[in-house]
Amino acid sequence: LTRIKRIPGTADDGVINVDDLKAWLTEVRTSCMRYSRGEIADEMIGQLLAKAPAGVDGVWPCPPVCEALEWMASQSVAAGFRVGAYNARGVHWRGEGGDDERDLSARYRGYANRIAFEYPYVAGILKRLAASYGRDAQWHDSDAKVRSRLPY
Repeated sequence: LTRIKRIPGTADDGVINVDDLKAWLTEVRTSCMRYSRGEIADEMIGQLLAKAPAGVDGVWPCPPVCEALEWMASQSVAAGFRVGAYNARGVHWRGEGGDDERDLSARYRGYANRIAFEYPYVAGILKRLAASYGRDAQWHDSDAKVRSRLPY
């Protein structure tokens, strides 16, 4: 599952067919449960789905992935999705304080608000991700204040 580079059900033009994605998810999850690997498979599926593109309206993730996440409503998939989204940030350079994390928190909260009525489960995942970045911002702010008082 870690080697998959694009969302299953993605056509050559980049459009994700939700029915094909759901069929793939059903098959993979069933196979993994048969070998007592259901929970970790769900986490890895979540990380894979976090690689989804934004929709045509700019909201992330795109509607087919939102629909699949709603359909599964798995806490393990949600946990993997949050890890995948967090890791997608990659290596970054930071300045003082938590401004970068505040921006990410606002972005994910904005996505959550835009999809809350249609995809409430996914909105909850995004709100938890936003809250995590909010906590990170507070930590970095606090760390910057402490460092400013140190004599080194």
